[in-house]
Amino acid sequence: MAEQDNKALAFDASKVKLGTNYLLVGSDAYLIDSVIKQITLVLKKKEDIDVSTVYGDEVKAGELGEYLDTFTIFSSAKLVIVKNAEKMLKKELEVVADYFESPSDIQCLIVVTEKTDAKYNAWKKIISGSQKVQCDPPKFVSEIRNWLLAELSKEGKSMNPAAINEFSDRIEMDYFSAANELTKLLLLVGDRKQITQQDLNLSLSGNRAGTQIDFFRALGCRNIKIALESCTLMLQADVEPLQIFFGLYRFYLNLYRVNLMREKHLTDNEIAQKHMNDVFYSQRKEYLVFAKNYSLKALESIFGVLLETDSLLKSSLTDKTLQIELCIIQACDTK
Repeated sequence: MAEQDNKALAFDASKVKLGTNYLLVGSDAYLIDSVIKQITLVLKKKEDIDVSTVYGDEVKAGELGEYLDTFTIFSSAKLVIVKNAEKMLKKELEVVADYFESPSDIQCLIVVTEKTDAKYNAWKKIISGSQKVQCDPPKFVSEIRNWLLAELSKEGKSMNPAAINEFSDRIEMDYFSAANELTKLLLLVGDRKQITQQDLNLSLSGNRAGTQIDFFRALGCRNIKIALESCTLMLQADVEPLQIFFGLYRFYLNLYRVNLMREKHLTDNEIAQKHMNDVFYSQRKEYLVFAKNYSLKALESIFGVLLETDSLLKSSLTDKTLQIELCIIQACDTK
């Protein structure tokens, strides 16, 4: 099969059929999930299909071969999704490549990778045997605008040109964030067909820049001195100790979630784009770095510190400022 190169936003699901294999290339988790969902829904409407997902940084050659070659009595067709394919070792990559020498006509294979390397024969086989779909994050506001127009059309909604420009200019340059904001807008307008600028002002998050980022950066780098100085500045600005405590809790909960998702083989791009909606977009990459400075074991111990601090803060006899400072010291010092 000759390689066909498509953009994810223009993916035509009506042409999906068993026996066609797909190569999804890029780092945009929203687009990757969208294409996989479309393929899966079409196939499930046509067949009693068995769906399997494996991860290139985890699966071994023998197991991968079984996924590709074994059928069960419970399904008439198969969809196999190989994620993180760029992390596969040579042996596992060659197993995938060998499949394309004699692909099954009652199976679809989706290979998901951030990049390919056509210098290697294995990648050449995968590329030439697949329908390639490019899944790149947006680089220009016009791409967000084109996405918005397509989504509005699907929903039977419209915006005037000024509202379209305002949405495109104010939204993060990220399809997943844009989709979240559009969902909020659709819920706000209900059955109404026209979305106005007033709707945008009510729904859009506006400026998300956080005032606590210096504090969080110090915590993320385990810099006790700067963290305490930032804490003092917040207290002097009349931020309540309980507010600082809740900020501490949310910060470490986000790091814990990041490390849990890494354990489940999600890529940093997937985590940042899909699972960090309560973190300002401009700060998500920093949080990914912060999480590397804390092991899961350390974070579990920190939650013990936070639990104890929470109990002490509820006592009227406690010096709340002192307890917050002690909590910061213990959290930053936990190994």
